[in-house]
Amino acid sequence: MNLKKEYKSIAMLCLTVFAVFFAIWTFTGKWFWSAEPYNSYVLQAEAWKNGRLSLSENYSHLEIAEFCGKYYISFPPFPSYVMFPFVLLGFNNCDGLTSLISALMGAVYAFKIFKHFRYGDRRAILFSLLLTVGSNWLFTAQVAWVWFIAQNMAFTLSIMAIYYALKKRGISLVLWACAVGCRPFQALYLPLILYLLYNRDLTIIKNFKVYWKSIAVTTLVALSYMTLNFCRFGNPLEFGHNYLPEFKEAQNGQFSVVYIIENLKSLLRLPEISFTSAWQYQAFDGTNIFIISPIFIAYFIYTVYAFVKKTDRRGVLMLIFSTVSVQLLCITAHKTMGGSQFGNRYTNDILPLVFLSVGYALPKSTEYDKFCGVLLMFGFAVNAIGSVLYYM
Repeated sequence: MNLKKEYKSIAMLCLTVFAVFFAIWTFTGKWFWSAEPYNSYVLQAEAWKNGRLSLSENYSHLEIAEFCGKYYISFPPFPSYVMFPFVLLGFNNCDGLTSLISALMGAVYAFKIFKHFRYGDRRAILFSLLLTVGSNWLFTAQVAWVWFIAQNMAFTLSIMAIYYALKKRGISLVLWACAVGCRPFQALYLPLILYLLYNRDLTIIKNFKVYWKSIAVTTLVALSYMTLNFCRFGNPLEFGHNYLPEFKEAQNGQFSVVYIIENLKSLLRLPEISFTSAWQYQAFDGTNIFIISPIFIAYFIYTVYAFVKKTDRRGVLMLIFSTVSVQLLCITAHKTMGGSQFGNRYTNDILPLVFLSVGYALPKSTEYDKFCGVLLMFGFAVNAIGSVLYYM
């Protein structure tokens, strides 16, 4: 009976997320079945179908890497792995549907993580919505543009990896490797994944024996990326971004510590606030993360609460905090903070970590959940309106 109730809750969660997307699409026209203008992963899959690693031409509206006179997609390849079977069958507009399915699965696995911590269905739905439609995830999850679908899929694969690591399932490692093939900095999740997977009742050797099949598949996934990179660029770690004109011409390259200070400011800068006219949200390189993803507010409140209460979960909370901090530093060492956007989309890569920390730190009492309901409503309103204005 409880399982039937849980399925109903999952269905309601999915319907809610889809309803939000549908309402926004009525304003923007970015329906999931529409042909996408920024369809790099489909183009790459089409090239593979035709027996080529390079594209047939340079697409000026896309970020294309030029190397030795040939043109390549300049992003990690995993989304094209997913789309390749559809392209083989002639379904070349599969990116929109792929994006929608990924988004719904991300919400479902967020719900399942909270159920793992034995929270009730209502609480699991509330915090799953705060993570998704109440954050800047909403901006990137509703369309399948090349930059955004990679983040959408990385989010879902990361949160799935966390869930199965909590369940001590080796598939967590495979899902983590797939997430890295969407957003490379998801590699920083590995220490946490290993920590969650580790069975303290077994030796390291016995743990390896338990997970060896998943380790083997994970290795094959990683080798596929490295082989593809080597065949295209002669470097197993180069997926193409360094060959984009903006980074070839940059004095300090694609990554440098000199970018960190200014980019950290982008994480915290406020919009131009006025009480006599509309606020001016920054349209380039991001705006304040606490405004566009209020779950960060809940994260800090509940994490501090857990440390003050000296709970037995302080170790894993510190590991999560360390991972969040390192990933933020790596993100801010990039030359840009995501370019044109609404919100601060690079920080969406960290949201699964933040959500897990909230799951660990949340007190049993639901007394403060109403405050998180307020955060949800604020985050939803900001991102829904901001998305409509951006995509119209």
